[in-house]
Order: sequence, then structure tokens, then C-alpha cells
Amino acid sequence: MKKVCFFLLLFGFTLQSQAQQKNIVWGYLKDSVTNESIVLASVTNLNRKHTVMTSNAGRFKIELHENEILSFAAVGYFFDTIQFHRAVFHKDTLMLYLSPLYKTISNVTVTSHSFNAYSRDSLQRRKEFLQDIVDYTIPAVSAANSGAGIAVNIDRFSKREKNKRKAFAFFETAEREAYIDYRIPAAIVTKYSGLKNEGLEAFMQLYRPSYEWLRQHNTEEDIKYYINEKLKLFNKKAQQ
Repeated sequence: MKKVCFFLLLFGFTLQSQAQQKNIVWGYLKDSVTNESIVLASVTNLNRKHTVMTSNAGRFKIELHENEILSFAAVGYFFDTIQFHRAVFHKDTLMLYLSPLYKTISNVTVTSHSFNAYSRDSLQRRKEFLQDIVDYTIPAVSAANSGAGIAVNIDRFSKREKNKRKAFAFFETAEREAYIDYRIPAAIVTKYSGLKNEGLEAFMQLYRPSYEWLRQHNTEEDIKYYINEKLKLFNKKAQQ
């Protein structure tokens, strides 16, 4: 079934463990079709601009406070978000799902094919997202009803329009996270670091590059040097 992925879903739960009392939320991210875990996906607290990665079991933990919003992005999937709201229901662990894009995507490497894959997937996600946004091009100003001059478009400041602008902002943030996932996937990190399993997860969590840095460094050679430099820090930490 065709699914528009970028709705703000309201969820809530009561935190019971010591970690939960510190507003640390645990969850699992899975494929909505196969029910398989989505590995090394991006989980971002949009309010705090903090991103964590899912483990080999699709598990994640992240700080989250009431009314804050989480965004999820993974290679080959639509985006989704949830808003933390305790009043809805009680859960100790979140079970969340992402819908795959229409085609199956394997692990990609940092090549021109990778960029092309990202562009195709981005266009598909954007198309689905915009189909669910009605009149998304409402301008900030419009001709006055009298025909004399320019008047502020009241719709621009309506609650609906405000929520629409938020949705666009959330979508663009998720697109940035997806770009990072495409540029530095697990396969390329393993290729240049030799890390696997828990070591790979820890490295990618600690040294996830920024969107801005990746836009300024466009080659696989840049990624190689980045990984090598961060690997020195990673190994130094492991020895302490």
C-alpha cells in the first residue's frame, strides 16, 4: 500500500526505569513490510539537533522530553517522525516502522552511483511528501481583494500553514540525515577502518560527519582520510 510517510504521529509513554527517569528513551526501528531491523539508521531529536544510530538489532536510545519530536531516516526508506506525548499511552520501549521505497536498495558505497541513488530516492520521497501537502505554495503576500496594492496573506499565519512550514523544515532535516547515510554507509567505513559489529556501531555513532562537511568534501578520497583520522582517535580512546 502506498504510504505518505511524513506525518507527525503522536505517541506517549511513562518512563519507569532509571534511564527513563533521565528522559532516555529506548526503541526499535523496523521495516514495515518485512519486519526486519533497520540497521544504522539515523534517529534525530529535531528539537535538540541530536542524532544517534540504530544498532545491528535496530535498537536505539536517545534523550527525549515531552513534546519533542524524533525523526527517522534510513537508506532506501521514506522518512517518518513521532512526537513524544505522555498522555496518549504508556510504553517502556518504542516499536517504530519505516516504509521502504518502491525498489530494494542494497548497501551503497561512495561513488557516482551512490549520489545518483540518493538523488533518485530523494526525489521519490519529496514527491510523496508534496502530494500530501495541499496548496503548499501559498505566498507570503497576495493582491488585496480591492485590487489596490498588496495585502498580507492571512493564510500564511494560520495554524495550518504554520504546521505546514514545520513539516517542510522537518522533511529537509531528515533529507540531510539521509544524505549523510548515503555518503558514509557502513560498507565504506568497514572498507577503510576494518571495523565490524559493535566496533563499527560505536565508531559511526561517535564520528558521524556533518552534512556541511560532506557537502564540502565530495570525493571518496575525502571520506577515506576522514575515517583514517577519526580511527586514530577511536583507537586511542579504546586504549585508555
